[in-house]
Amino acid sequence: MFKKLNLIDLGIVLFVVIAATGLFLVKSGKFATSANMIKKEGPIEFDVMIRGQKLSRNEDIFKKGEKTFISIRNVPYTSLEILQADKSTWQTIAPDPKDDSKIIAVTDPTTPYTYNFLVTLRDNATITDDGAVIGGNKIKIGLPVVLEGFKYRFSGIVSDVRVEK
Repeated sequence: MFKKLNLIDLGIVLFVVIAATGLFLVKSGKFATSANMIKKEGPIEFDVMIRGQKLSRNEDIFKKGEKTFISIRNVPYTSLEILQADKSTWQTIAPDPKDDSKIIAVTDPTTPYTYNFLVTLRDNATITDDGAVIGGNKIKIGLPVVLEGFKYRFSGIVSDVRVEK
């Protein structure tokens, strides 16, 4: 029998048996494929925190309803709608002069024209068991992103992600 069956034939038969077993396991639901991991698609909102940006004049860079281009991990993605944008001055933590046991945030006079921004954006995402995915990237707190418009290019960090129901 071994004179008629060589190692190449044995390898081909073994490969066909392993492939058929794998196909059977995937079809029976024992193993999940990437198509099975997707739960649904839907809108998400996420906040981007941009800290310590220097502006020579006090103007609103981000305007509600406008579009901003976003890059995720230095890869260009798309333009997204700005839902909300809050700007605050750079602040320092200091003891409360009235009560030493409390700490307050005060505007830092040593850093004029320095601002923080909190920008809320909306996009459609693929919702998986592991979180929301846009542009092939999981959107999670701490993800570095870049927001870019006609007059600005700011680096920020995702500070909150909300899946809309």
